Amino acid sequence: MLGRWLAPGLVVPWVVVLCALSGWLYVAFRPQRYGLRWLNGAWLFVLLACFGVLWQSLRSPAGWPGHVATFPGAVQGWHVQIQEVASANGRTVRAWAGVHAAVEGGAARPASGGVLLTLLTDSSRREVQPGDGLVVSSIVVPIVKEPDPGGFDVRQWAASRGVFHEGFAPEEQWAFLDARPAVPGLFERIRTRITGWLRNTGLAERERALAKALLLGIRDEMDKDQNQDFVRSGTIHVLAVSGTHVGIIYVAVLWALVFLGKKRHGRLLRGAMALAALWAYAGITGFAPSVLRATVMFSLFTIAEMVRWRTSSLNSLACAAVLLLLWDPQMIDQLGFQLSFLAVLGIAVFYRPLHQVWAPPNAVAGFFWSLVVVSMAAQAFTAPLCLYVFQAFPVWFLPANMAIVGLVGVAVYGGIILLAVHAVPVLGALVSAVMKWLLLLLGLLAGFFAGLPAAYPAIRVGFWGMAGLYLLLAFGAIWLMQGHRWARTATMATLLLLLCGWGWTAHRRNGQRMMAVYSVRDGMACAFVQGRTLHAFGNVDDRWAREKVEAHARSVGAHRIVCTDSLPFEVDLGPDRFVLLAADRTAGAVAASPMRARSVVLYGPGRVDAGAIKGAPGAEWVLNANMGGKQRAWARSACRQQGAKVHDIRLNGAYVRP
Repeated sequence: MLGRWLAPGLVVPWVVVLCALSGWLYVAFRPQRYGLRWLNGAWLFVLLACFGVLWQSLRSPAGWPGHVATFPGAVQGWHVQIQEVASANGRTVRAWAGVHAAVEGGAARPASGGVLLTLLTDSSRREVQPGDGLVVSSIVVPIVKEPDPGGFDVRQWAASRGVFHEGFAPEEQWAFLDARPAVPGLFERIRTRITGWLRNTGLAERERALAKALLLGIRDEMDKDQNQDFVRSGTIHVLAVSGTHVGIIYVAVLWALVFLGKKRHGRLLRGAMALAALWAYAGITGFAPSVLRATVMFSLFTIAEMVRWRTSSLNSLACAAVLLLLWDPQMIDQLGFQLSFLAVLGIAVFYRPLHQVWAPPNAVAGFFWSLVVVSMAAQAFTAPLCLYVFQAFPVWFLPANMAIVGLVGVAVYGGIILLAVHAVPVLGALVSAVMKWLLLLLGLLAGFFAGLPAAYPAIRVGFWGMAGLYLLLAFGAIWLMQGHRWARTATMATLLLLLCGWGWTAHRRNGQRMMAVYSVRDGMACAFVQGRTLHAFGNVDDRWAREKVEAHARSVGAHRIVCTDSLPFEVDLGPDRFVLLAADRTAGAVAASPMRARSVVLYGPGRVDAGAIKGAPGAEWVLNANMGGKQRAWARSACRQQGAKVHDIRLNGAYVRP
């Protein structure tokens, strides 16, 4: 984290690491007084922290020689290799690619880094697969597009994978380097085979998509409403293969090999087979960060059991984090990595104290009580981060997890059995029927909890609010579990600061003013926020536009949404004035009266009158996404000649002006 924040280059970290190493060696290998024995650990901590900064600098893609960012915009093309296909929808393929070379002047120069590619294809070409080499003759540009308010941020998504550039290539601007498709790896072939088996099980499309998500963590076949039900019910984690799934596999292997006994040879054989099963499952699921975290942790437990070491869950969690970040420091930016570690940390810290609060009278009550405690402990550490990222909270997460998580374990075991016997007459059909009703029940339960009153209310928490919630959680836990008086005082003070901060934020939202033009290619959609009311104009009856409006209202805390199909000429928000102008009417608008506006939004076809730019001095010109390419290029050139600011929504993303 320090390495990403400081970005010190390479020279300074090397010097600091060598100095820290020298200091630690000097302290560690000389006689010490007993009262100063802590110096050894302090110097070791400094050394490891400095090494972390160095390792982050070494592994940062932006620091690699020949990085994409170092090449000028005149590059003729790129040689890339597909690493992962993010989505494939009809004629459009979106994929993560590693850059191998840049083509300049007809020659290829070594290059490095990653790029998010959007490719247009047709039925005459084979599918793009991981491992394919491509030559792409399109421009690669930094990912700078502003997301719609409350919408999906591509910049953050790509940055979590160490990718900061993107490229768009029509059909004629890319080709395969090799006519033969890339040979998929072993795990890729197994994953493809399992997907094919699922298609042959006879499950309905909706249930098959849910089974694929439960077994492999791949949600590409789930429809949006189905996925949203699990989000709103607080059980989306069951669809992202994680520690729950790895634990299910781990327990199944141990139970299957219990006959080997507890002697040394039996322990070693059982442990070796458990390790093989764990890492095979991690490979089949694509080595997702959540699976890797759980696999590393269970591997540490397995090795400790094989050699009879004592284990600590916190130490195992920290060791798993260190190993994964040594392998790929960019994981620390991935939300899945953060949430999975925080969930396990919450369970490690809070499970035992919460579980001892009540002694269940029987085994059935004990089972459900353990589910309640696990859900509460995991939510304790993940809730502040979820509030900060998603700006909402699943109110019914506790009963939803009690009802769904237990069934997920049965569904995973049932899915494995179904894959094994789906081709067996009678037995395959019987297991398929049972799985169909089980998956249908899972979907119905998720939909039921998602549809309950106030299931997913908007709760807006900023960065400092999130930090305050974590401090409140830490101080409160120390006070309640250990009884320290200072922790009680710190808890009350933190709570008071949070309440004051939330009150001040609510006061500011009541007086907020904002103007936004959404990134909508077909037509024009914009919104004006005044206090707690959001006024939306344009083609807001479109499904995608409606979703943008709802996300915008949620993000700014608007309680009232007013939608209007028509576009006004002018909107007055206090001291600020905004003009919405059809491109073919610019000349008439200037002739009628000068435009005293903070921003002028142009939309629709037609040539922009150059005199209009002179008629609105000091205004920023916004080019809507439904304007043609040549039309926008001419308008950008005219604005530059007049010294006016310009924002092209096609190039720069949504326009947001507070």
